Amino acid sequence: MAAITTALLAACASPPVTQPAPPIRPMPRAEPARQPELAAFSARLNGSNVVPPSDSAAQGELVAVLNRNTGLLQWKLNFSGLSGPVTGAHFHSPGMSGEVAPRVMMLGRTLANPAEGRAMLTPRQRADLLAGQWYVNIRTARYPDGELRGQLIERH
Repeated sequence: MAAITTALLAACASPPVTQPAPPIRPMPRAEPARQPELAAFSARLNGSNVVPPSDSAAQGELVAVLNRNTGLLQWKLNFSGLSGPVTGAHFHSPGMSGEVAPRVMMLGRTLANPAEGRAMLTPRQRADLLAGQWYVNIRTARYPDGELRGQLIERH
């Protein structure tokens, strides 16, 4: 019995057998899932962007998202300081900054503020929008050619 006790005590006194630690591997960074089918746009609206420029101190902002696969465009428009009620608001294309282009879509004769909307775009309209050739124009009685204008710029 003494021999067994001595053997057990000796076994307990020996250093424990350890397994080597697994290598430390850095975890991949958790980045938000990208949605390549979506394209985000914004436009700063002011009088100096209108052709010819208006002297209005009004301003506005439009944010929009285009689903490249389906052609669905959704937007939200805010504005302030207009000289009077909105008499028309439109998207125009194809036209770069400083150019005048035909209307492609009406946002409304009167607009709530903020105004929200959605529309299905044709393949040609999608291509023009993605090429930076869309702008939004807000008209009032005092500024029939446009009190505010802003070019839609894709945000990456």
